[in-house]
Amino acid sequence: MKILIIHNHYLEKGGEDGVVSAEAKLLEGKGHKVVLYEKSNEYIKRLPLFKKLIFILLELNFSKTVYREVKEIVKREKPDIAHIHNVFFRITPSVYFALKEENVPIVQSLHNYRFFCLRGTFFNNGAVCEKCKNKQFFNAVIRKCWRNSFFPPLFLANLLYKGKSFLKNIDSYIVTSKFSRDKFIELGLEEERMFLKVNFLTSEPEGNIQDCNYALFLGRLVDYKGIETLMKAFEIGPSFNLKIIGDGPLKREVQSFASSRNNVEWLGRIKKDSVLEVIKNSSFVIFPSECYENMPLVLMESFSFSKPVLASRLGAIKEFVIDGVNGILFEPGNVRDLAAKISYLFSHNKERTEMGKNANKIYREQFNKEKNYKDLMSIYTGTINSKVKMK
Repeated sequence: MKILIIHNHYLEKGGEDGVVSAEAKLLEGKGHKVVLYEKSNEYIKRLPLFKKLIFILLELNFSKTVYREVKEIVKREKPDIAHIHNVFFRITPSVYFALKEENVPIVQSLHNYRFFCLRGTFFNNGAVCEKCKNKQFFNAVIRKCWRNSFFPPLFLANLLYKGKSFLKNIDSYIVTSKFSRDKFIELGLEEERMFLKVNFLTSEPEGNIQDCNYALFLGRLVDYKGIETLMKAFEIGPSFNLKIIGDGPLKREVQSFASSRNNVEWLGRIKKDSVLEVIKNSSFVIFPSECYENMPLVLMESFSFSKPVLASRLGAIKEFVIDGVNGILFEPGNVRDLAAKISYLFSHNKERTEMGKNANKIYREQFNKEKNYKDLMSIYTGTINSKVKMK
């Protein structure tokens, strides 16, 4: 089978990029031909101000360049199916029309909620926010919830408001959790086009796994990831050790917090091999996110190294972190509850070890590559067959 994979990279590398790379390698390893069409928002960032305005006004909704390039690729490569991961903002929805006109079946992975929320997270002003449901995007414009500005949200809101014109071209959707599937159905996507497939890791854990008596936070330093709640929890709790990996808008606050405490270390943004090494030697991983997460790779990485996860009881996370089995859940945003759960995990070595073993067992059963490959091929073949029947 020949698969055209389409992905737009954001300015900061994230979990989506890892999923795209992992699936491409998996498919190629199974003998399939993968054609990658990728662009980056770095292109937009480097444009002079005047040209940025031109792009926003004339190309944000539809790029003639992308439309033409995709058509040329399809005519040259003749893919059996197109798998789209992200089109915001350089690629634009023009790809859906190009593929539709060439009669190429389209599978769309839903990594976040961008089609229905300007931020893609359903989070604003420190809490879950669904005010843009039912296409009420003016709420995001008025509240300046994206980039704390007025004009960028205005143009993006206009693009998303017209979503029905390009979403109708998508044949199948891939979601990573029951929660996100139900949420997207609630938002208006067709249930019969929705397929559940979790993510996976490309490499197996290597080396000796140790417990070096520290908790770990790994993620972007931004409000919706719960890093502020985590710092407050360590302020009121005993002096347990904490390592923080990540970068982002709250970098200065995290730096200041870490430098003022002997038990907290901020490692910044480090290479992947080093990240895995830090996970491998941790006692447990803390995932205090306060938005609707889908399938964070950090959960699988933690499970693969037999590390329990202390996570917020919100959205899809509670589907993967089972309270008392492979980790512990706490109330999102609740500083005292988080501090108490941190204290519990550090002081109950036997229970923590058992949770880690369970985490690894669940990882091997649910997130292995072979199962993922079978699920992905089932979605591809089902989408292609449905397309053929509709001709």
